[in-house]
Amino acid sequence: MGAALLLLNVCGQLYAAPAESARLSEKSATIDDYDLDDYILAAKSYYQNNDFINAKLSFEQALDLALQQVDTVPQSTIVTLRYNLGSVCYKLEQYEQSRAYFQQLQEHQRLGAIAYYNIALIENKQGNKEASIDAFRTSRSLTDDKQLTVLIDKQLEKLTVQKPVRRKKVSYKDWHAYLYLSPGYDSNISFAPLEIASNESGTFIQFIGMFDKVIAGKGSGSKQPALLFTSMVFANNYFSTDFNDYNIADVGLRYAFPLGNWKNKIDLNLKQSNYGHRQFQHIAAATFRTKYRAADNDVFRLRYRYEQIASRDELFDYLEGYRQRFRLGYQLIWPKDALHLWYELELNDRTNTVNRNYSPTRNSFRIRYEKNLNRRTKVYGEYEYRHSKYDPTATQDRQDDRSAFLLAFVSDLAPTWQTTAKWRYRTNRSTDSIYSYDRHVAMITLRKLF
Repeated sequence: MGAALLLLNVCGQLYAAPAESARLSEKSATIDDYDLDDYILAAKSYYQNNDFINAKLSFEQALDLALQQVDTVPQSTIVTLRYNLGSVCYKLEQYEQSRAYFQQLQEHQRLGAIAYYNIALIENKQGNKEASIDAFRTSRSLTDDKQLTVLIDKQLEKLTVQKPVRRKKVSYKDWHAYLYLSPGYDSNISFAPLEIASNESGTFIQFIGMFDKVIAGKGSGSKQPALLFTSMVFANNYFSTDFNDYNIADVGLRYAFPLGNWKNKIDLNLKQSNYGHRQFQHIAAATFRTKYRAADNDVFRLRYRYEQIASRDELFDYLEGYRQRFRLGYQLIWPKDALHLWYELELNDRTNTVNRNYSPTRNSFRIRYEKNLNRRTKVYGEYEYRHSKYDPTATQDRQDDRSAFLLAFVSDLAPTWQTTAKWRYRTNRSTDSIYSYDRHVAMITLRKLF
C-alpha cells in the first residue's frame, strides 16, 4: 500500500502541480489542434475523481494525437503524457503496461531517476525482489533530490533488512478448471483423418473442459518447481451429421520448473479419441516447453513435442506411427499492442497405404497482431501458411499449400467469464485435387474459469 501511494505522489507532483500545469498549457497553446488540451484536461479531471479507466483512455488519446503532431508538439508534453500513463496503469494494476511507459523515460535527464524508482515499485509488486533492489539503486545513483533519496533508502531498507516477523500461513489455490462452450457454423465439413472436404455445411457445438491439480510443490510452477496432474475433454458434434463428430480425452502429468528467467514445462500425456463415433487413436505424447521474458517484456518461446500414435480401429491403421513437432515463437509486446510470430516444423512417419502416403513433412508460419481496445476487450487478426510435402507413391505425388485467415474479438465479461467471437477462412491447394478445398468457420465461445 505504501509503495503505491509513493508512486502516485510523485506522479501527482509531475502533472497536477500548478507550475507544471501552467507550463503544459503554455506549450500546448502553439498547437494548431486544440483537442490535445481537451484530452489532457479531461484525463486530469478523471484522475482527480479516481476514474482511472477513463483517465487512461483520455491520456492515450492525448498521446496518440501528440505523436501524430510530433513536429509541432513539444517533446516535454509527450514525455509528461507517457509518465502519466505509466502512473495510471500502475493504479489499474496493469503492471506490464506501466513498466513499458516508464522504460521509455529511463534516459530522460529530469525523469530518469523517478522512472527507475517507479519501475522498482512495479518489480516489488510482482515479487521480483532482486530486480526491485537493482532499480532502486540505479534511481539513487541518478538523483541529487533529497526527498527522492529518502524514499529510496526507506524502500531499500525494507527489501534488504531481514526482520523477524510472524508470518501468516499463506493459502493458495492448488487447482484450476476451464470450461469452453462454442456454437458455430462450418461451411465445408471435412473428414479429418484424410483431410478431404465433404462439400456439406452444418452447425456444430463444441465443448472443452480442462482441469489441473498440483500434486507436489506450490503454485503453477512459475516461481518454484511444481508437479501437476492435468486433464482435458474435447467434444465437437455436428447437428446435421454424426460422421464427422470428434471426441478426445486426455490425462497427463506436468512438471513446471523455472531456471532464472526461463519458465520450463515438461508434459507427459495419454490421449484417446473417437471419430464419427468409431474408436480412432491412442496417442502417447511428451512435450517440452520453455519461454524467456526479456527486459523489454518481449517473450521468446520454444516447444518440442513427440507423439507415438496407435490405431484403435483397423480402419485407421494407416495412420499409425509417430509425429514430431518443433515450434519457435517470438512475441513483441507494447502497452496496447502485441505481435506474435511462430514457425513450426512437423515430421511424420506413418504406416501409410499402398497407394497413399500420410507422412508429410510440414513447414508452417503464423503471424498474429493483437490490439487492446480497453482494459476488457481486444481484437486480433492472424495469418497462417503451411506447406506439406508427401513422399511420392505409385499413384500419388502430393504437395499441399494451405492458407488461413482469422479475425477475433475478445471481451472479459467478468473476472472469471470471457467471450470470444471468431471467423476463420481456410483454403487448401493440393497437387492431388481431391484434397483441395475452401472452408469458412464462424463460432462464438463462452469461457468460465473456476
